[in-house]
Amino acid sequence: MKKRVRYVLLGVIAYGVFLVVTFPAAYAYRLIQNQLDGIQLGSVDGTVWSGSAQILKINDFYLQDIDWKIQFLPLFLGRLELKLNSADKEFKFSTHAGRTLGGMVYIRGFQGRFPVASLQAMTPYPVPALQGQLVFDGLEIALTDGKYVKGTGELLWKEAVATVSSPLDLGGFAVELKTEGQEITGMLKDTGGPLQAEGVLKLSAEGRYQFNGKFTPRDGGGKLAQNLRMLGSPGPAGGYELSYDGHAPVPALQ
Repeated sequence: MKKRVRYVLLGVIAYGVFLVVTFPAAYAYRLIQNQLDGIQLGSVDGTVWSGSAQILKINDFYLQDIDWKIQFLPLFLGRLELKLNSADKEFKFSTHAGRTLGGMVYIRGFQGRFPVASLQAMTPYPVPALQGQLVFDGLEIALTDGKYVKGTGELLWKEAVATVSSPLDLGGFAVELKTEGQEITGMLKDTGGPLQAEGVLKLSAEGRYQFNGKFTPRDGGGKLAQNLRMLGSPGPAGGYELSYDGHAPVPALQ
């Protein structure tokens, strides 16, 4: 009798897994569409387990050619984790995104390349016009209880250009993120080019940030140095020290 019950339970579990694996993604999306605040999908295909969408709209942000696949092994560790890919012509990326039983939301292994001009167009700061590519290398971010709890990886701004009255070549920059205690720290440095840069960004768990940096044109009498004078008078070594602070709201993903 016990053996029979065991077989029945195994059969029920196997059937449940079968339903999840084969459940149409388009139908599942229609069931929960009204609960997705600001998120819309278009041309959904495949299954809940492994599917795709031709369009993903998050508020005013669009992505094309998204696909996902639920990762099997993390389920045994109490995590729902998806492998996500975007083949969008501008915003290409691949990453793992998940949520733990404890409510922590995370992305890991984020690799992507985005045009800086397209990202700037989504902000209220159109001047100076920026160009280049923003590259994400192994980015990992975790949020829990409305707080930032982890940030690691590297961000690079390649072929950086700023246009004031005319285009100014800036070179390239990199920010390396580390988690130190209750803070995420970003170390800024240049990767060569006309503008030398160094700085430190600190982000608290609640989203308060502070940046202190120094920028020095390598050609002290060139076009770049002349345009930087709008920032004020340079220091004794010809550099400009900048400080910013503010609040970066923690995304409501809980």
